[in-house]
Amino acid sequence: MEITHITHVGVVGAGTMGAGIAELFAEAGYAVTWYNRSAAGMQRGLARVRSNQQVLIQHNLLTPADAEAALARLHPTHDLEALATVQLVSESVAEDLAVKRAVWAALEPHCRPDAILTTDSSGLPITAIATVIATPARFAGFHFPNPPQLLPVVEIIKGDGTADATCALLLALARRLHKQPVLVRKDVPGFVLNRLNNALIREALYLIQAGIATPADVDCAVTNCLGMRWAFTGPCQFMDLVGLDLAHAINTYVFPALSDMHGPSNELRALVAAGKLGAKSGAGFYEYPAGQAQRIIDDRDDKLLKLLQLKAQAAV
Repeated sequence: MEITHITHVGVVGAGTMGAGIAELFAEAGYAVTWYNRSAAGMQRGLARVRSNQQVLIQHNLLTPADAEAALARLHPTHDLEALATVQLVSESVAEDLAVKRAVWAALEPHCRPDAILTTDSSGLPITAIATVIATPARFAGFHFPNPPQLLPVVEIIKGDGTADATCALLLALARRLHKQPVLVRKDVPGFVLNRLNNALIREALYLIQAGIATPADVDCAVTNCLGMRWAFTGPCQFMDLVGLDLAHAINTYVFPALSDMHGPSNELRALVAAGKLGAKSGAGFYEYPAGQAQRIIDDRDDKLLKLLQLKAQAAV
C-alpha cells in the first residue's frame, strides 16, 4: 500500500474518539465508511461531529460549506462488510483488551488483504491486540489524543510484528492530516503520551493522598504553570534551558522523594467505590451540576484553539 492509494478509510466506533477521527479524515478529504453497532450510538456520534464543526467554524478554521462537504463524505453503517473496500481502518472501541480482540477477530476477515489496520488504543500493548490478527505486519497503533480533531499530535506505535513499511506509511499519512507524528519505537504500555500523562497523575494523586495539596491546588499548579510552559518547551528542552547541571542537582534530591505507587491512590479507589466517577456521574474530585461538564469542555476547546493559533503565529 502506498500513501497515494489511501482515499477511503474505515472508522470503527462512534464515541468521542471515533467521532473525532471520522471527522478529521472527512475534513481532510477522505471518504469515510463509519461503523458502529448501534443506530443510537451513531446518531450521538454524528451530533458530536456537527458540534465539533461549529467550534471550528466559530474560529474561522472551517467554512460552513466545507463542513457540509465533510459530512457528505461520512457514510455510517452497522455492517462490518461495508469496510471491505477501505484501504485503512482506524478502530476506536472500548479501551479493553478482550473487547478490542473480539472486534478485530470479527473485522479482519472483511478487510482487504493489503489494507492497513490500526487501533486508537491509548496504551494497551499493540502486540497483545495483534494476537488475533492474521497479518500483524500491517497492524499498528495510530493513537490520536482527545480531542483528536484539535490536538496536533498522533502516535504511531510499532508492535513486535509491525512492518517498518507500515509505520512509514502512517507517518506520511499523519503529515497529510496536518498532524505532528511521534513514532513509538518499542511497544510499551501507555506509549509516550500516556506514560508522561500518568507519571504526572500519579504524583498528583500522591500529593493529594499525603495531604500536601488539595485537588484544586494541584490543578491550579498545572493549568497556571506547567501546562502553559510545556505548551512551548517540552521537558527535555526545558532542562537544556535551565541548565543540565541544575536539572541534575534537582533530580538528585527530588527523584528519591517522588511517588512510586503501583496502583490507584486510596482517594481514587474510594471515589470509584462510591460511584463518584467524575463528570459522567455528576461528581468526582469536583461536583458537576447538569451541563457543567459540557461547559468546561467547550471552554477548554475554545482556549485550546486560541493556544494553537498562538503557537502557529510563534512558528512563523
